Amino acid sequence: GFDIPEKAPPKTGFLKTLSSKFEAEPVRLIPLAMWVAYMYILFISDGILPGVNALALEQRTWEEVRDLSINFFLVSPLLHLPFSPVVHPMLEGVFNLLLSWAAMFACFLSDERKDKPNLLPFGPMLVGMQFLTSGFLLPYLFTRTPEFESQVYKEDIEGDLQAKVAEWRPLGGFLSAVGTASIVWSFIGRPEFGEFTERYNSFIDLLSIDRVGSSFIVDLAIFAIFQSWFVDDDLQRRGVSEDELMGLRNVAKFVPFFGLAAYITLRPELPSRNSEME
Repeated sequence: GFDIPEKAPPKTGFLKTLSSKFEAEPVRLIPLAMWVAYMYILFISDGILPGVNALALEQRTWEEVRDLSINFFLVSPLLHLPFSPVVHPMLEGVFNLLLSWAAMFACFLSDERKDKPNLLPFGPMLVGMQFLTSGFLLPYLFTRTPEFESQVYKEDIEGDLQAKVAEWRPLGGFLSAVGTASIVWSFIGRPEFGEFTERYNSFIDLLSIDRVGSSFIVDLAIFAIFQSWFVDDDLQRRGVSEDELMGLRNVAKFVPFFGLAAYITLRPELPSRNSEME
């Protein structure tokens, strides 16, 4: 005879860890529920957002995504490059404001360290946010490890590039300039789209049939809601107690986009172990 090998038990480490996070912090169910709704509405549903669902692979959708990507950060249209496609300026403005906002979350790269690993590494999730914005932000929020340190050093951040980007103070000013230029472009870019009333009405008409454009508006709202979720932990690892820097803390939490840009510029620096040894 022979023994029938027993079936190996399923690997549940990830699920057990995630379940324990929900038990410890039920508030994580909010970004989880919003992520499920976001993915369903964007990719599967018909009739909730305008246009056909993303899985329909409509040619017009992919052409729009391609054209917006070519005009990333408005470089191509501002330089009048010959391959720059013509896209509605308000759609371009919303798209580039959204991506500059997504890039601004790089200031929280210190949230990923060897002594504080997350279920989903923040670096790859941050890159993913340049392609599917809230589709990557929300799962990171409901899976991340909460901050437990009251003092973190620059050297603790994994990777030299990540450490430099995370603590690069001009990041806020640069990306807020991109966001401001995107807003201005919405109003005055491509004069062939007319004055404000005309271009606004044509933009609303576009959104009424455009799943991609309408999803950008949803993304802006999600970013505004969840921008605050990083701030308290970021200040904690900079040695700032809960009752300190309340003005800057509230600006970072409750002023969408520009508040985060100001926070990056004005927050205390992470110290360097090298400087403390000198």
